[in-house]
Amino acid sequence: MKKVICFIFSLMFLCSSLNLTTTWHVIGIYAVYALLALLITIPITVKKREIRVSPNNLVIIYLFLIFCGISALVNNDFGTIFDTMMFAVLYIVSFIVVPILNININKTIFFAALISNLPILLVPLIVSGFDTTPYSGIFYNPNSLGTVSATIFAALLSFVIGKLESFIKNAREEHYKVKFFMWGSIMLFIFYLVILSASRTSFISSIMCTIVGIAFLTFYSIKNRKLPTLFIKGSFFSIILAFFIMLLFKFTTLYDSLYNSIFEKFETRATDGDMLSNRDQIWKQTISDAGFFGKGNHYFDNNIQIGAHNTFISMLGQYGWIPVIIFLFFLIIGFSYTVKYSLKKVDDKYKYLPLMMVINFFMLSVAEVMTFTLSMLLLFFSLGSTLTKKELLEEKTTEVIPQTKKRRKLVW
Repeated sequence: MKKVICFIFSLMFLCSSLNLTTTWHVIGIYAVYALLALLITIPITVKKREIRVSPNNLVIIYLFLIFCGISALVNNDFGTIFDTMMFAVLYIVSFIVVPILNININKTIFFAALISNLPILLVPLIVSGFDTTPYSGIFYNPNSLGTVSATIFAALLSFVIGKLESFIKNAREEHYKVKFFMWGSIMLFIFYLVILSASRTSFISSIMCTIVGIAFLTFYSIKNRKLPTLFIKGSFFSIILAFFIMLLFKFTTLYDSLYNSIFEKFETRATDGDMLSNRDQIWKQTISDAGFFGKGNHYFDNNIQIGAHNTFISMLGQYGWIPVIIFLFFLIIGFSYTVKYSLKKVDDKYKYLPLMMVINFFMLSVAEVMTFTLSMLLLFFSLGSTLTKKELLEEKTTEVIPQTKKRRKLVW
């Protein structure tokens, strides 16, 4: 069953990224829908298990779906009805169905994302090299390459931070330094692709994830009185990293690419007074037009003739203010869960994945539409995993309290 689930995840993540290519556009997204529908049948194939549902989370999603449905009725829009149904399926699969399986969900989706997306990032390089500037690979524009690369980078970063935490705890494993060097090298190469894509949004997302990751690792060290260990061992890895980056600057075009693709773009936009590349005009019009229940699935095609370039603005134009506010509240609640789980003392090398996925999704969503992309799928499945782990931790805490004492819930 584990291999089958990993295969389905890999195929789903692959299709979500192929949807951002010219050849597989449209086919890719419907393949994602079909695989989600397939996953919803899992309870039929497994032995009877207790289904865990967070009442608060369920109420939030229920309200979101209800108001999305009202929006579809107000605008007489079948497309919005279908999109709402797929949101419902995604929630049921990620928060209810998959967590009943006896697997490490974060580990499964981590490796499924790498298995499915690393080949479509690397094979075009081997075949054609860096054939365009900015580089776009097999994707229909460089920004699409940037968002996929930034998502893979965030996933790899979460794993590397988990490895570093284990190293600080002196939890050794065989060939640790070799493995760390391998994962770190892959992560840096993916970051190099982010730079070559010239996607400022993806670059900022990667930097923000790195800053947050370092901050959480530092907080862990202070909380567990491991700060001297972090400085000593961190200095060793910092020297290696600095040397590696210096070699890249000297023998590759990394520095030129970083300046020409990212910093010069910032400078030019700032000089022109257009840091958002006219996105702000789209956003202002959408905010003005949206109303409580939006304007339907074809609002941007019919009224603005250009995409929203923002996940929340896209939802605002289609569904309206009420569903968007509920969705934002859902993300805030999810973020609080991921923060608290990341700070927990648990034996889980993948505990930082949900946190990185929330940050990555939010940062990318500021300037790109990320609906049903790799970033959003990883966000939902990692949040579903986090919520399940939270409830398991509450159960364990409650079980050790003697029967004579009043039971207390774990405060998050």
